[in-house]
Amino acid sequence: MYSLTRALSYAQKLFPYYLGVTIASMLVALASIAIPFVLSAATDLMVRSIEGENPDIRLALIFAGLLFLLDAGSTIVRNIGGYLGDVLAARLKAQLSTRYYEHLLKLPQQYYDGELTGTIINRLNRAITEVSNFVNMFANNFFQMLLTTVITLIVVLFYSWELALLVLILYPLFLWLTAITSKKWQSMQTKKNAESDIASGRFAEVVTQIKVVKSYVQEKLEHRHFRKRYKKTVALTKEQSIYWHKMDVARGMVLSVIFFSRS
Repeated sequence: MYSLTRALSYAQKLFPYYLGVTIASMLVALASIAIPFVLSAATDLMVRSIEGENPDIRLALIFAGLLFLLDAGSTIVRNIGGYLGDVLAARLKAQLSTRYYEHLLKLPQQYYDGELTGTIINRLNRAITEVSNFVNMFANNFFQMLLTTVITLIVVLFYSWELALLVLILYPLFLWLTAITSKKWQSMQTKKNAESDIASGRFAEVVTQIKVVKSYVQEKLEHRHFRKRYKKTVALTKEQSIYWHKMDVARGMVLSVIFFSRS
């Protein structure tokens, strides 16, 4: 939760863009939820007309107009949100890069004695990209998912309060199980990032000092070191992927058993 709050705090100065992206994503979600209901009502009207009832032309035109407005409005709003998201990501990247650079300039000389230049640069690029992608994803998906969940619960409640209560219990349970899984997954990801940073750092240093490397005939050694680091990332990815998908199967099976027992 601390990491989540810290990541979102970087977007404080960009709140208007963040709010715009959030509102746009929620409006698109509302439109996508409303369209099936309008289509259902229009289909019922057509069925009744085919069965012999007098067709209500005015109501049919209203349904057609609603579908057009929802579809066209969703397209326009989605692209407005996309524009705001692009600007948000660009400004956030600029802000993070400036802050990171300012921080590096204040660090003591001893820090640079124990770090490769390429490692620092790779860590910078990865951290900024991940935070920017997360903030953009959070604005586009979190509130949209929350809104869709609430509306789904209301619709389910209309048909069965027992099923709605079950779904209400399952959502936090699923999120809790995912959080537990993510903790171990993230520790593996940290190891992968470290290996990637070191490999990229050595790569950058070798390119910068290529004359020295060649003069000491160290090409094979550097290549072996680089390949070794990335072999570790592959091994870690296999372990990480097996763990995540194994836990995902377990989560899915738990939900399937609960729904099956309810039915």
